[in-house]
Amino acid sequence: MALIQQVKDGRFVEDSSDASSSTTGSGKKKNVNNTMGQEQFLQLLVAQMQYQDPLEPTSNTEWVAQMATFSMVESLNNMQQAFDKQSANALVGKYVLINDGDNGYVKGKVDYITKQDGKTKLSVNDKLYDLDKLDTVADEEYYKGSVLANEFHEMIKLLPDEKNLTVNDAGLVKSAREEYDKMTETQKQFVEKDALDKLRKLEIKMDALKATQFTGLVNNLPSVSDVEAADEETLKGYVTSLKKASDCYETLTETQRKNIGESTMTQYEEVTAAIQAAEKKFGNTGDGDSEGKDDVASILQQILDELKAQKKE
Repeated sequence: MALIQQVKDGRFVEDSSDASSSTTGSGKKKNVNNTMGQEQFLQLLVAQMQYQDPLEPTSNTEWVAQMATFSMVESLNNMQQAFDKQSANALVGKYVLINDGDNGYVKGKVDYITKQDGKTKLSVNDKLYDLDKLDTVADEEYYKGSVLANEFHEMIKLLPDEKNLTVNDAGLVKSAREEYDKMTETQKQFVEKDALDKLRKLEIKMDALKATQFTGLVNNLPSVSDVEAADEETLKGYVTSLKKASDCYETLTETQRKNIGESTMTQYEEVTAAIQAAEKKFGNTGDGDSEGKDDVASILQQILDELKAQKKE
């Protein structure tokens, strides 16, 4: 049976069976696939042969050329589909960057490949994305560098500028520096220069602020003569002030300590020595506390010895 399709005004004419099946009870037309396959091409070719000009018929060579061209195109399409499938399968387990349009870039590992509505989909972070949205395929080192750099940039954004920086921001500045230092040299290449420059400027400013804070605490300490003339109750207040200065000094880095003036350190050391001497004068050296601990330890040892003796008996 010959494959013949009626053509009118350059279009296929559906037969009565096709026309009747093209509508449903609700009056809606069937969804027609406009993609030309081998069968449609043959129908078109037969129609072209049937209605060709008999005075100027097409040569057999031209028919064969058309068939060969169509076969070549179809083969290329099949090869392309096979190549795309193979390439997509090779992405499983790879770290990728997906361009999700207005939602920005999505970073993650490809868990699996699937096909929906004739399109190849990549599963990244439990969500499916079209293969044509794939932007970058990266190895693990590249991916981790990109992620860590992004986290570092977000931390830098949280930091205030130099004018608004205070000593209360010391923890944030320190965390940002630790985040950067834990990167490898390769991963550090993903960090933007502006972000790193901002961190360095803030660290310099923080060093000055911390040194200034310690200097202010030392300036609030009493003079050596005041310590020597203080009674026991007043001395307790001086000890509290000295402890605040000491605690602040212990938290300073070596760079921050270098920013402290020599006169400030001399004053701090002299007042510290004076307060220690005054405590000894009033007997507040901590010896009484040690004696109390020794008494408790002695009593506990006696109890332990008695229990051992009872166990032996």
